Amino acid sequence: MPEKVLKKLNTKILSEWKVCFFSALLVGLLAHLYKITNWLPNWDSLVFRYDAQNMVALGRWFLPVACSFSSFYDLPFLNGIISIIFHALGAVCICRIFNVHKTITAFLIGAVIVSFPTVTSVMMYNYVADGYSIAFFLSALAALYMTKEKPRYVTAAVLICLSAGIYQAYITVTIMLVLLKLIDEIIYNKAELVGILKKCAFMLLSGVVGMALYAVLFKVIQTVFAIELLDYQGINSTASLLGINLFASLYVVKETFIKCFFDVSQGINVYVVLNGLIFFFTLLYYIKYTVKNKIYKKPVNILMLVILGAVLIFGAAALAFINADVDYHNLMRMGYAVFYLFFILLYERGADTNEKHTCVKCWIVLLTTVVMIANQVVIANVSYHKAQIAYEKSYGVLMRIADRIEQTPEAQNCDRILVLGALDNSKDYSVNLTPDITGITDGYIIRADDEVVRQSVLTSSLSDYCEKNYEFVSGDEKKRLAQTETVKAMGKWPSKDCISVIDDIIIIKLETEGEN
Repeated sequence: MPEKVLKKLNTKILSEWKVCFFSALLVGLLAHLYKITNWLPNWDSLVFRYDAQNMVALGRWFLPVACSFSSFYDLPFLNGIISIIFHALGAVCICRIFNVHKTITAFLIGAVIVSFPTVTSVMMYNYVADGYSIAFFLSALAALYMTKEKPRYVTAAVLICLSAGIYQAYITVTIMLVLLKLIDEIIYNKAELVGILKKCAFMLLSGVVGMALYAVLFKVIQTVFAIELLDYQGINSTASLLGINLFASLYVVKETFIKCFFDVSQGINVYVVLNGLIFFFTLLYYIKYTVKNKIYKKPVNILMLVILGAVLIFGAAALAFINADVDYHNLMRMGYAVFYLFFILLYERGADTNEKHTCVKCWIVLLTTVVMIANQVVIANVSYHKAQIAYEKSYGVLMRIADRIEQTPEAQNCDRILVLGALDNSKDYSVNLTPDITGITDGYIIRADDEVVRQSVLTSSLSDYCEKNYEFVSGDEKKRLAQTETVKAMGKWPSKDCISVIDDIIIIKLETEGEN
């Protein structure tokens, strides 16, 4: 009977897993309730309000499957709740990987994961938030299967394949969790080098097989449906491995790490100070436990720790080594959350003989992490506030443009539209709240047409909000019209002559030539 099955299942779920899951739900609501109870779109949301998420041309061939369960609509509450739940489940996997037994540790892991700034960025792309959260869960689950007492490397490879098929960036989560597990075993379990090397070999093989399976399935789907790769984030050169540039990749890794944790371009702030304290305290205690557990007596183990520690920074930005031109924005940085797990795990690792020292350490970890979580919750809510302001002022401009179209002679007979340029203050795709939050702008969310991915935000917005269904003009025809004397003589928005009609096509000029 279902009742007996559920009761038996409940007995197998450890109390710390429940704490982790429900802490993630609670903190997830504190951080993201603003977003999931309001319609706060960005530029992509206006285009993908309803879309089948057929992103095979971007290598995300499993994304339509992952998003199909909640429909293909951008549903703030449903997609948001699903996203919080799957991040919570991923956090539970992390607790299982590191054999977390203390309630406070489990609570902090769940809260940190769901409030991490990358999750805020994911929420801003709400139409895929459910799918991306599933990718995170699969990547954490893959790490779990790799690190179990009896590893299941084949299962892990399949999970990596599916996670990458949703969004390739989540492979870094698996890489970082595995690296943390290996370091944890060397320091606290005094694992032998031979055993560590053996695990490394099998884990690496599992990852390679998973990504190879992803590439094979991607190629099959691409061939069957005759789909060409889009020139977006260098995905077309990535697939052919034409973008490999070691020195450029190392630069991307360095800059991304600094930007993620220590960006002081806007001055010193709470986020940077907390990260400084966390990294300093973590490094100090890991060195202390390395000495205490006499790891130094085995130089090869010390060397292994140094190598694994260095690889951490590279592993968090692994995709940079495939394509150095990749823009490692916040949406791709979930692997960086693992750096905080080093600090949180100190709560139950390496008890000192002096009980007072252990108490001080635990209080430092608890209070610092709680402040960090609170700060991340604030960053999320400030982000959504900015998103609301950007949407409302963009909506106002949209209504003005619609009115101007109606006042333009002959426009009522047109069914095509040409949008030239972009509104002033509409080009930024992230706002610097330290860290920068991708998917939010302080300006307008009505952006320039993107012919690479066939998007016209203004055209989609006019359709949804004003029932003006136009086909947007692009390609060679757009270039030809843009070079006509009539268009060149037009002023840019909001001048009186920024909208005109040519050959039954509405021309809207948002930007003068040369400003792009």
